[in-house]
Amino acid sequence: MIKNYFKIAWRNLVRNRLYSIINIGGLAIGMAVSFMLLLYVYNEFSFDKFNTNSDRLYEVMRNQPSNGELQTGTATPVPMAPAMIKDIPEIDKVARTNWPYDILMNYKDKAIKINTMAADPDLLTMFSFNFIYGNKNALSDMSSIVLTQSGAKALFGDINPVGQVIKLNNQYPLKVSAVIKDNPVNSSFVFKALISWQQLTAEQQWLKTSGWGNYSFFTYVMLKPGVSLASVNSKLKYIVKRYDPNNKENTMFLYPFTRLHLFSDFKNGVNTGGRIDSVKLFLFLAIGILIIACINFMNLSTARSERRAKEVGVRKAVGARRFALVQQFMGESLLLAFLALIISLVLIIVLIPFFDDIIHLQLSLPYTNLWAWGAAIGVTVFTGLVAGSYPALFLSSFKPVKVLKGQVITTKSTVRPRQILVIVQFTFAVCLILSSIFIYKQINYIKDRPVGYDRNGLVDLPVEGVMDKKFESFRLDAINSGAITDGALTSMSIANNGSSSWGITWQGQLPGEDKLPIDQLVGTYHIVSTYGLKLIAGRDFSAAYPSDSAGIMLNQVAVKLMRFKQPLGQIVKYQGKNCKVVGVIENFVWGSPYEPVKPAIIGFNDWKGNIALKLNPKKSISTSLNILQSIYKKYNPQYPFEYKFTDEKFNQKFNSERLLGTMSAGFTCLAIVISCLGLFGLASFSAEQRRKEIGIRKVLGATTGHLWFNLSQEFVRLVIISFIIGSAISWYYIHQWLYKYTYHTSISIWVFLITMFLSLTICLLTVSWQAIKAAITNPVKSLRSE
Repeated sequence: MIKNYFKIAWRNLVRNRLYSIINIGGLAIGMAVSFMLLLYVYNEFSFDKFNTNSDRLYEVMRNQPSNGELQTGTATPVPMAPAMIKDIPEIDKVARTNWPYDILMNYKDKAIKINTMAADPDLLTMFSFNFIYGNKNALSDMSSIVLTQSGAKALFGDINPVGQVIKLNNQYPLKVSAVIKDNPVNSSFVFKALISWQQLTAEQQWLKTSGWGNYSFFTYVMLKPGVSLASVNSKLKYIVKRYDPNNKENTMFLYPFTRLHLFSDFKNGVNTGGRIDSVKLFLFLAIGILIIACINFMNLSTARSERRAKEVGVRKAVGARRFALVQQFMGESLLLAFLALIISLVLIIVLIPFFDDIIHLQLSLPYTNLWAWGAAIGVTVFTGLVAGSYPALFLSSFKPVKVLKGQVITTKSTVRPRQILVIVQFTFAVCLILSSIFIYKQINYIKDRPVGYDRNGLVDLPVEGVMDKKFESFRLDAINSGAITDGALTSMSIANNGSSSWGITWQGQLPGEDKLPIDQLVGTYHIVSTYGLKLIAGRDFSAAYPSDSAGIMLNQVAVKLMRFKQPLGQIVKYQGKNCKVVGVIENFVWGSPYEPVKPAIIGFNDWKGNIALKLNPKKSISTSLNILQSIYKKYNPQYPFEYKFTDEKFNQKFNSERLLGTMSAGFTCLAIVISCLGLFGLASFSAEQRRKEIGIRKVLGATTGHLWFNLSQEFVRLVIISFIIGSAISWYYIHQWLYKYTYHTSISIWVFLITMFLSLTICLLTVSWQAIKAAITNPVKSLRSE
């Protein structure tokens, strides 16, 4: 019997090839995309939770008053860690780290840059690292280095490197003490090598005297088991005030390490979300796509099932029980659903590398996760049972005599649920279309705002080796060669805002204003000409004015903050010395392009971390870079010539919105395709139900155009209803999203009109094939039984 059921199922698949491909393919594509999105969501929710002590791990954060609000951040001072161990007995371990950066490493004749982080030795015992060679005491010696598996392979190949000596920056010999597996994709740590905090201090001597005013590092804490977080936070809150009365406004607190990835946004000291908003959106997309794919499968399955009414009548006439018919239809539906599941798994394996490129992660199928397999199989079984329930329960209830006479009862009640499902599908599609358009509209609006400097042709190089000492010679050679028009030494790229200072004083200052953090960019000469900044008043730093070593430039917001009517020549105490204002710069975008420009100081100092170069527009970029490389090798031969374009760095500020836009656009197209399949199924069902009506109308003289209009208008009504509902929902949520940004695009009526036009066009193109096919059918075929 089961063998016969399979034969019948296979014959039905072959007989209706087009519908079978659309039905199984639509569900398979929906499942594949939904499951990939759920993989991404699972990865985000599992971030950092693989650590054995995850429930006891915290990161130290600070609240700092600024302009009447609390600014929350993760940067902490160097003395914080020893002070916490001394003052708070509930703390088990503490570890400091810096921000990972690329360091040149030499082994024999090989020299490569490896992303390196410095940390206290306890980091290896607090967090779960998988050791291939060595153990958790690997950083106890300051001359040790720990490599990840990929870092070790890059330097040493496939040999065991423990005990081998490498040179850091061509100066510091370090012995490899351990090799660990690469950090998982759901880890906040992204380094390829670990050096000890003592080694970092030996390289950067200023760290030995770094006080409580320098918030540049990260501090992680592991509490003892059973300790109350509230109790620890009450002791930690005013630790800065105890050791540094000048910074008594800063308060500290511990924040769960596993929450920081998703809940990193704070407003006035209170958590307001973070990446969790995007993750929830992708979860909604995954569930929505899966639902509309399942709806389509059900619609298309039931739309074709009534063709088998006579088969049911014959089977019942020869003695088939209703239960046997229910088994047959349910089995066929489950078979189709499981075929779709198998195809979806193949699609995931094929598509996941492309998906990884979009989200910049490396996801993999959870082959060993029983919960994941259970959920996938559960969704498949549920879809198959629901899709098979209509033919199984409805058709099997028909009286064989009526069925064999062609008297199949059809009522409007069988159509309404399908209409509701199509409305749900198209409402979802309309929401996605509107969201995608507004996301791209917002990105383009922000990107087109003036940034206050010329990004075109700007290149950043790291200051390495002897380049800080040889920079002026390098700059002059580069200008004389025609490769650049100018260059400057700066503390960081103008595209990155990662430095601020407080304790700044000026004449007429109000109480508390010396505690306000002010953004700072530090450099030497030629900053204005290199970046193309616009001088409102005064001049750039110049070697012709030796006093410029104590000079500063202010942006317009800083001048407004300090209430200078005549800013030039004013004295501002900055970095512990009295500095004269020599220039006023037009406001430029340095931090987030979505936020108002903040007060900023451009100071003169020798904090040299970046070389900014303005390429000569009269030469091609490749020619200029080749010339620069040869000049760079002349002065700094032991280091590779590495550069980054400033406009690329600036565009990275839009990565989150761009990812949101890319995924929304992609899934909008998919939702439209799946929704069209739903319309196709409903049109097919409607045409099947109304075939005799169409035949009678045609006999009475109805034209093909009239019949097309008559069949299409009900679907147009459904799409218009979907558009109204989807527009209302979208307007509300888009309004909420846009008004999170200080600078945002407008909610334009033309976007809604375009969306309505697209929706109606897609609807008519989808439905017309079935409508015209039904309209041109010979009425004799549908009326011959009358």
